[in-house]
Amino acid sequence: MTAGRPSSYTEETIPKTLQYLECYKEYGDAIPSIAGLSVVLGVARDTIYEWASQESKKEFSDILKVILSTQERTLINKGLTNEFNSNIVKLALGKHGYSDKQEITGRDGKDLIQGLSKEEKDKLNLLLDDKSQSTPESN
Repeated sequence: MTAGRPSSYTEETIPKTLQYLECYKEYGDAIPSIAGLSVVLGVARDTIYEWASQESKKEFSDILKVILSTQERTLINKGLTNEFNSNIVKLALGKHGYSDKQEITGRDGKDLIQGLSKEEKDKLNLLLDDKSQSTPESN
């Protein structure tokens, strides 16, 4: 064991983490988060991630995964019902691997339009992005 500051991970960490998961709204959080949990436990977010990476703290790691899944689910549901701002939901779901971009390729994964320079491809992508974000009312 390395010398240093004693860990703030105690026998109360798991019960406090479970309580946060069940009662995050009572702590003033709209969604459960690593930041919210770190405030409740009184540790830095880096400490949360460090604990989650340790094999000896598997139960903590599993609870953390449930917190993140609950966060994702809450964002989707509240986004679909317009209870949350769609831009915030989109931004937050990006942390869960969601994206609104599409990559379109031709046969065998090759470029759909071949022979374009990188600059020409970038211009085409910008044009397509602008076109996809316009609405019928704005045209």
